[in-house]
Amino acid sequence: MPLLFTSLAVNLLIAGMVVGWSFSDGRKDRTQGPIRGVLGEPFARALPDSARQAIRSDIERERSRISESRAALRERFQAFLAALRSDPFVPEDVVQLLEEQRQVGITRQEFGEELLLRRLNEMSLEERSAYADRLEQLLKNLRRR
Repeated sequence: MPLLFTSLAVNLLIAGMVVGWSFSDGRKDRTQGPIRGVLGEPFARALPDSARQAIRSDIERERSRISESRAALRERFQAFLAALRSDPFVPEDVVQLLEEQRQVGITRQEFGEELLLRRLNEMSLEERSAYADRLEQLLKNLRRR
């Protein structure tokens, strides 16, 4: 039972991130959002500007690989809320919805990893080392928070 609740908590986190990104209007930084959505904040921020721009272009060119309509995301989120409020509560319904959301997250992550590897393969040893240094510093800063 504790494993189920831990799994639910992790899935809720992922679902919250995806739904939050989907419902946001992107005013903060429209160019960074898609990259963070597939790579994650520290991995995206540590990249040099040229690599970030190339990944943005890749995302736009290959958007169909990760696109899911906002309507579909909203429907899934509404179904999730309804399942939480149902009486009697049916955990299996919530588990199913979270599994669907997890698959969306996994697809995005795999796409992001592919895009990152493309750029890393194009970098020299010095560029990769500099990226590693920036990433390490960003991760240290996150741990201090």
